[in-house]
Amino acid sequence: MNNKSNKKGELSRRKFLATTAAIGVATVVPRNVLGKGFIAPSDKVTMINLGCGYQGFSDLGALIQCPQIELVGVADPNTQSNDYLGWGPNGLRDMQRRYIDEPTWLEGVTGQPGGRNVMKQVIEIYYRKNRGFTGEIRAHEDYRELLTTMRDVDTVKICSPDHLHSFQAVDCFQRGKHMIMQKPLGNKLHESMKLADVTKANPRIATYIMAWGSSSNNGINQTKAWIEAGAIGKLREIHNWSSRPHWVQYADIPTERPPVPRGFNWDLWLGPSQMRQYSPKYTHCNFRGWYEFGAGSIADMGIYSMMPVWKTLGLGTATAVSSRFARQYTIDQDNVPRVVNNTWSFPMAGSFRFEIPFGNDKIFFNWHDGGMKPDVPFGFPGDDLALEGMMFVGERGAIVGGFNGQDPRLVGVSGTNREMTRWNAVTAPGMPNTREEVAPGTPRWLQEWIDDVKGVSTRKNPGSFDFCIELNESYNLGSVSMMRNGRKLEYDPRTRRITNDEEGNRLLNRDTRSGWSFI
Repeated sequence: MNNKSNKKGELSRRKFLATTAAIGVATVVPRNVLGKGFIAPSDKVTMINLGCGYQGFSDLGALIQCPQIELVGVADPNTQSNDYLGWGPNGLRDMQRRYIDEPTWLEGVTGQPGGRNVMKQVIEIYYRKNRGFTGEIRAHEDYRELLTTMRDVDTVKICSPDHLHSFQAVDCFQRGKHMIMQKPLGNKLHESMKLADVTKANPRIATYIMAWGSSSNNGINQTKAWIEAGAIGKLREIHNWSSRPHWVQYADIPTERPPVPRGFNWDLWLGPSQMRQYSPKYTHCNFRGWYEFGAGSIADMGIYSMMPVWKTLGLGTATAVSSRFARQYTIDQDNVPRVVNNTWSFPMAGSFRFEIPFGNDKIFFNWHDGGMKPDVPFGFPGDDLALEGMMFVGERGAIVGGFNGQDPRLVGVSGTNREMTRWNAVTAPGMPNTREEVAPGTPRWLQEWIDDVKGVSTRKNPGSFDFCIELNESYNLGSVSMMRNGRKLEYDPRTRRITNDEEGNRLLNRDTRSGWSFI
């Protein structure tokens, strides 16, 4: 990889990897303990934004509008291009126009504009108009160079493809940087758990996983109250289903050989993954569909709905998982249909069945995507379930709600008049509105993280990495079940090993490119 390591003041890959590998699970001494870089409660939090694609721009609005945050730099392997994917033909450009209040921004440009130069310009224009900004936002293709030249920056916002998350977050811990990161923690189990270990070893570095920002749109407290009151009897299963994926799931490995676009560092984008021929089928949001680069629909959307369930019910790591999925066929050289054992991309539709310890027993958590759904429960007032939803199934009834568990209702529950009256009277407060503005230009989720960064909070913010570790570990395990053709895998969270499939154990790791391994 060309890291331009010969330039003075820049971090070479060799040096980066040596320090990253050496971190292990050692505690990083926070800068506010040392004094250097201490962030007073009244001071602004400086930030570098890593990742300048559609998701990065979607998150940008909250950051530039918050007066407590000062963005000082951006990084992305892509300089600038108009080939990003978005909702609507001009969705990304129109989003940028709204941010900077310029209705003719990039007029005449065809496609979806993104990359580090575009984000740099958007931030500069917004700051000039709203803060009297006269400086320049720094932009680099490699965030490590940016952090090396801007050592005093306080925080990093990570919005890169999934396969880079664990490596970049561990590096930020080593540098003593607070973080906001898009989901997931990582797309390979042992990489994610390495980040989990470093997270636990450094409790004074503030972290935030963006999925928690949607947590208020659920009815998990009401659902838990009904379960504890016995309304559905003993809880047996939870189902969560999504219409995702909303991107192309390529069934074949690309064979075309297009040139790498000008201004795009393909080598840097690959990071820890082995070198392969460039294809646009891998990049931008398409990465989510590949086992090497993404973690599938469950990590893209499931974490939004599942994280509050895991946290509220106190669920741990799955001890077993199996999977079902749509099969792919091809015609062989003898004109005979043959099933394809696809070990490179997620299926168009699939489901996971996680076995999870719960109290003195266990429950099953079932994830379905691509149009797959659970059976309609007894007593449901309709012929079919909604396209997306969540359901809690007990021995004597069910609770059915929206995708995030919102608007839950009892279904098929029977009991004495006295019992029914008692259950109907059970109520529970909703979760705090994470998007409520609690300070000028600052939603609750962001203020809680800022308070954590500044050390003025008495507890960890609820979106900390700590609160999605077991969930992330579980769906990383699920990916391996799919790669093993749906096989049921037995897993020991203490040893982080699959106990009934050695090939599955190999797939818990990446075939990591030389020089990138921190495990």
